[in-house]
Amino acid sequence: MSTFKILVTSQKGGVGKSTVSANLAAYLRRQGQTVTLIDFDTHGSSSTWLTRAPNIGVVVQHHILPLDQGGNRPILDARLHLRRAASSSEIVICDLTWTDSIAGELMFEYDLVIVPTSVSEIELAATAGFLSRHRWVFDSAIHTPPTLLVCPTRVQPEQLQSDVFSKQRFPVSFMLAPPVLEAQSAREMFERGYLMDLQDACGTSFNEFGKSVCAAREMRESAQGMRQTTNSRITAPSMRTAGMSNMATAGVKRNNLLGNSATLSSQYSILGRHRMQKVRPEDMTNKSAPHTDAPQNTHIASMGIPQFLKRMSMGVMNK
Repeated sequence: MSTFKILVTSQKGGVGKSTVSANLAAYLRRQGQTVTLIDFDTHGSSSTWLTRAPNIGVVVQHHILPLDQGGNRPILDARLHLRRAASSSEIVICDLTWTDSIAGELMFEYDLVIVPTSVSEIELAATAGFLSRHRWVFDSAIHTPPTLLVCPTRVQPEQLQSDVFSKQRFPVSFMLAPPVLEAQSAREMFERGYLMDLQDACGTSFNEFGKSVCAAREMRESAQGMRQTTNSRITAPSMRTAGMSNMATAGVKRNNLLGNSATLSSQYSILGRHRMQKVRPEDMTNKSAPHTDAPQNTHIASMGIPQFLKRMSMGVMNK
């Protein structure tokens, strides 16, 4: 199986991008994967975290891209480092603060693009603007677009009841990760340990985020396997369309997961339903009602989804 490549990026500082990068690398290494973290940021926060915290086997690299040189040099350097790392690791995570001097084509090198964002209306609007400028990447019909995962970060417990997500519409389709909660314990872990080991709500939230990344990986690889099988068996154009329809019913669609103008909350149910398919059969038999659209609301409730996401996901399903 080929290396799974993850880009953690945002044009905004202070949204927890380096925290997500370092701790996701540690989480996936703990799952038994060989992992390389490439820190492209000047400050090197994610690479510093991993090199000073207890060593759990993540390969750490810090490469500053020549952004001041412009042209194709930054993307060529990034591709070189990425491909070298991919030759020896099952997963490569790149931490990069995006700037306009980086060609958007770089995103095609990755399987998964994670965009951390805070939940303030200003930050969500900025995130929507960033995604809008790169809509051509995620909607591409020429290249295989990366899967897009938006991750709410540094979320205060009281913000879990907010309806701020329903006020911002996004220009591209994406999946929404469970929110990573803000906590003093997280700040204390910097360069000392990992969020996944915290015995509090912040630790629990990060582990849920890690599970969602693993689920997104499974969904993409399943879709790629279906696409390869379809391409090897079917050549007629009309049958290729049928094959794409089959991928959509499997829970993954190559371009638009739920439609271009979906809100954050409606995307959440895609990842949630995929994870619920992995629940043990004996757990599912505890449901007394037959499996119809109505029990899906019960499934959502059982996942520990924040109330404001639960309410809006139910609203989407019941429409």
